[in-house]
Amino acid sequence: MPYKYAKNAIEEQILPNIPYLLVMLSILISHFVFKGEDLKTFLSFVVLIPIFTYFKWDGRIPVGYALVMLIAAAIVLAFMKNESLANQLAIYAYWLLVTGVLCLTIEYMRESKNSEIKSFF
Repeated sequence: MPYKYAKNAIEEQILPNIPYLLVMLSILISHFVFKGEDLKTFLSFVVLIPIFTYFKWDGRIPVGYALVMLIAAAIVLAFMKNESLANQLAIYAYWLLVTGVLCLTIEYMRESKNSEIKSFF
């Protein structure tokens, strides 16, 4: 009986947060492990696209993170006067926007294909 409750807790609390954690993990890996190297940073964000499309997660999640990163870049530039960190945050925001837009485009194409099939029958 306790296993059933533990399984429900995992399904209800952890599984819905995996897309958010995955995007955050990609940002942290890009910043702390890859130190903002262009190709590795690019790959760490591009790998999110097939994952998000396979599991049919919402493509707006990376876009939301991109908006937060842009706001953080503006705050860092305005108050901390750290231009290099602000530039790095803006680069992460750019790649998150690319990731989110591609995920949303794939989602849109998938939905339009399904609606064409349904309207055919």
